[in-house]
Amino acid sequence: MNEKLVTELVSQGEGPNVEFKEKYSSRLLETLVAFVNTAGGHILVGVDNRGRIKGLFDPKATAESILSACREAISPAVQPTVDIVSLEGKALVLVSVERTGRMHVKGGTVFIRHGRQTRRATAEEIRYLTLEESPEVFERQPVREASLRDLDEEALRVYFEERAPGVEGKNHIKLTELTVGQSLAVRYNGEVVPTVAGLMHFGRNPQQFNTNWGITALRVRGQDLADPIIDRKELAGTASELIEKGRLFVAGHMHIGYEFEENGVTRRDIPEYPMDAVREVLANAVAHRDYSVNERVQLRLFDDCLEVQNPGSLLPGLTLEMVLRGGVPRRRNTVISQIL
Repeated sequence: MNEKLVTELVSQGEGPNVEFKEKYSSRLLETLVAFVNTAGGHILVGVDNRGRIKGLFDPKATAESILSACREAISPAVQPTVDIVSLEGKALVLVSVERTGRMHVKGGTVFIRHGRQTRRATAEEIRYLTLEESPEVFERQPVREASLRDLDEEALRVYFEERAPGVEGKNHIKLTELTVGQSLAVRYNGEVVPTVAGLMHFGRNPQQFNTNWGITALRVRGQDLADPIIDRKELAGTASELIEKGRLFVAGHMHIGYEFEENGVTRRDIPEYPMDAVREVLANAVAHRDYSVNERVQLRLFDDCLEVQNPGSLLPGLTLEMVLRGGVPRRRNTVISQIL
């Protein structure tokens, strides 16, 4: 099985989750740390960076050195899978690791994988890894100034009834327990208080606790922000309300064309921007923004284009190319995303 995997790895070449090393070195450990901090991966030792099989003189010693360094030179320690395999009659060492969900450090430095490159993590990326290491990432953290009275109880009951009809009555589960179980609220200092996710979905007035959790919508007469702004609205509300208000803002300002059907009588309207696409863009902005950053989502409608900008950088290890290809499984806000 491992020999088949090695053949496939050599064939596909280096990438976000694959690295070749001719021999064991400290750079190998940096790559290993980057993999566990990002999305896991494989390191094939005994192969040069062009995919040529070089082999190892003493693969057993190489494997032992790697395992020892993973215990002693990396904090917290890493436990990789290390196998000695043969390819083209030469011995290689295959090192495989999975992402751990913790932040690992080598020599006081945090490394991450960015495309095919291993590099030092930025302060923003370290902050995210630190948050992610905790079971309570930012969307699940308590909003200490809020209370359960700031959540719409009826909306919560409707939500849980739709997900599991009768769960509250049949199982005698209190609404509070259901809310905590879905990370919409947490116990904090002896009380149950809403989380960021709870307020953004079921809050009566989420922006009461942070005005930057809204959307700034602009209609600009021209093609850049230096041109006159003819309408500006500060949109507020829950996540779903923000999406709908943003959609209505675009609908109220965009051009509507038309064409006639084949009968020459019936006219069909053609909106400048498909409303389904507008809603999807806004939903992505609200769901995947960084709520710990004190900036608002920006919705800008120019004469020639529509722009939506949400606060927060790409997650550690992701590149713009990877996002554009699609299929990225990682989410910044899993609770908010799942409900939307």
